Formats: sequence, structure tokens, C-alpha cells
Amino acid sequence: MIHRPTTILTRNVIVALLLATALVTGCAPQVQVVEVTATPMPTSPPTATPAPTTVTVCASGCDFTTIQAAIHDFHTIAGSTINVTDGVHTEANIIVNKDITIQGQGAESTIVQAHDSVDAAAGRVFFITDGATVTIRGMTIRHGNPPEHLRTGGGIYNDYFCALTLQDSVVADNVASDGAGISNRGVMTITRCIVSGNVADGIEEPGHQCGNGGGVKAVATATTVIINTTITGNHAVSRGGGIKSNCDGTMEIINSTISGNTAGSSIAGIYARGTVTITNSTIVGNDAAGMGRHAGNASGICVRDLVNLVNTIIANNGGGQDCGLCESAGVYGSIGVNVNNLIGDGSCHPNYAGDPMLGPLADNGGSTQTHALLPGSPAIDAIPTDECLVGADQRGKPRPQGTGCDIGAYELQTNE
Repeated sequence: MIHRPTTILTRNVIVALLLATALVTGCAPQVQVVEVTATPMPTSPPTATPAPTTVTVCASGCDFTTIQAAIHDFHTIAGSTINVTDGVHTEANIIVNKDITIQGQGAESTIVQAHDSVDAAAGRVFFITDGATVTIRGMTIRHGNPPEHLRTGGGIYNDYFCALTLQDSVVADNVASDGAGISNRGVMTITRCIVSGNVADGIEEPGHQCGNGGGVKAVATATTVIINTTITGNHAVSRGGGIKSNCDGTMEIINSTISGNTAGSSIAGIYARGTVTITNSTIVGNDAAGMGRHAGNASGICVRDLVNLVNTIIANNGGGQDCGLCESAGVYGSIGVNVNNLIGDGSCHPNYAGDPMLGPLADNGGSTQTHALLPGSPAIDAIPTDECLVGADQRGKPRPQGTGCDIGAYELQTNE
């Protein structure tokens, strides 16, 4: 088959050669160019693309009675949905190995649990695997407790080469040796979620890290994005009560609250390895016991590799500095971008230091709890308007509301 672009190129070359000959000989060549085009082959009529479909899971009278049966038997098409009705659905070790959306009726209405109680080692709740692209939305995921050989991801385990989008959900009261609430090895985005009451209870041994990442743990080359989310009340026996980013990948935390997490060793809020960027977030009230080989590290956030801090509050954390640099083999982590931050004890060289004057973690509107800024807070209007990077706060309220934007996840509104 002769392709047209090749014919045109050949014609141009031949004409150029002939013109060059004319210049040398003084003779005008007679040029006749004939184009040869391929005769199009007959084609079959296009095949219609199957439309996405939806099936329903409920106790009786629906397409399926369990989520696992729906995944296994449902011949999914990209964009298809498993609709999980309201109520409590008890099933463990749900293997999600297809590109699909699992849709609940809201975190208060649809509860998916591994067992009636977290005390029983029934297994984790969701296991995302085989390169699947999955969305889980509108449900509570609880009581996962995988056996020791599985170790990680009590609520959700997102495996290598998988992509998980978690929206409008609660991941609570799960237990695992590591990454008790959520363990991510692939690509994961968490939006408008609550991660609470999860416990990483493993004991560290030489060459075997456990007890890290009570709420969320990211591993290896994982990519993790956390938006408009509250991570609170989680515990790690070792480090990273709220979050442990233990990877060569990246993590972004935007408009989120990390509050009230604890760690038995150190670093109750965020233990940051890899590249972590935190924007307009509030990291407060986390408490580390300061025991073991990591005693003395920062309790709010400890930077092992590189952290960018922008428009963020880190304050009132116990058991160590609010912000600090972790050391490994004599090499300390570093702060890259450091702009418009308020750090209570002045660690990590912020623009502002002191008491941010925050209210307790509470329902201040929106789908997740936040810490409101109290009148007179130095965080109010502290960010110049041309440096307001996020157009709304964690609750979805607009920024700015005054002469500038507020530092942290909460933007005080003019009517509040």
C-alpha cells in the first residue's frame, strides 16, 4: 500500500532534483508528476459499544446478595456500577479485580463490615487488585482485621498498578499490623472522607516494619492524594498515627484536617517519606508518647525526605515539636516550599508562630469535621489574595472572605 504522505515527499524531491538540473544545464525540464493513491479496502460496519450497566446488592430481592458475588458474576463494562443498598452488609476479603464503581447510599446508611466486631480477625474489607480501576463512594467501611500473614490494609488495601478513588465515605475501626485504615501501593485519591478510629498494632522487629500508619499508609512508589478529608482518632504503635508515607512516591494533602491521632513511639500526625506536599491543611492535637528508638521526633509532622508546606497550620501537638526533620543514616529530611504557614512552636521556620486559636474538632458544616478559627486568630486573612491557591475550604465554603485567605483547612465566613 502506498501512503499519500510518502508520495508527496517523493514528488517534492524529484521536482527539486529536476529544477537543480535546469539550473546547471539551462534547460527547462518537462515535469509530469503522477500521484498514486491506494484504493480503500472495504470495512465492516462499526460495532456498537455496550452501554454501562448497574446491578444492585441487597439482602434479598435484588440482583445479588453480596458484593463479592456481584463482582464475580457481573460481566462488567467500563463505567458499570454495583449499587449497594442501605443497611449493614457483612462480608470480608472482598476482592475487587474489575474496573467498576461500588456505590453506597451514604456513609450513614450503607455499612460494609468484615465482621460484627473488630475483635475477630475476619480479614480485611476491600482488596483492590489485578490492575483494577475502582471507585468506592458513599459508605462506611469498618471492622477489618486481617490475619498476621496479610499484615496491612484492614479497611482497604489498594495493590500495585491499581487506581482507587474513594469519595464521601468513612473508613473506621479497622485493625492491621500496618496501614490499619487504608494501605496504598498504587494510585489513590481520597475526597470528602473521614478516616477514624483505626489501629496499626504490629510490633517492629529488625528488618520488619510494623505498627505504622494508623489511618493511612502509602508504600513503595504509591501516588496518594487526600482532599477535603479528616483523619482523626487513629493510633499507631510505632509511627504515623494519622498517616505514614513510607515510599519513593508522592503524596498531596489539600484542604484536610489531621487531628487527634496518637503514636506509641513518635510522630503522631504525619511521618513523611518521599515527596509530600501539604496545602491549606490543619495538623493539630496529635500526641506521641515519645518512647522507643524514635523518641524525640516531631509529633505533628516529621520530614524524612522532602515536604512542601503551603498555607498550613501545624500546632498544639504533644510529645515532640510540631514540625521536625527526621534522620536516617545521618541524613535529615528537608522543607522545600515553606510559604504562609503557622506553626505553633516556631519549628521548621514558618512565617507565623504562636497559638492559632482554634475551636474543637466539630461539625462546622460540610461533610467532614473541622477546627474553626476563633475570632482574633492570627490565621485569619494572613494569606495575600494572590497566594490563595485553593478557591474553597474543606467544607466547600468560598475563599477568600476578607482581605486575604485564612491559613489552614477552614475559611472563616463573613456571616460566622
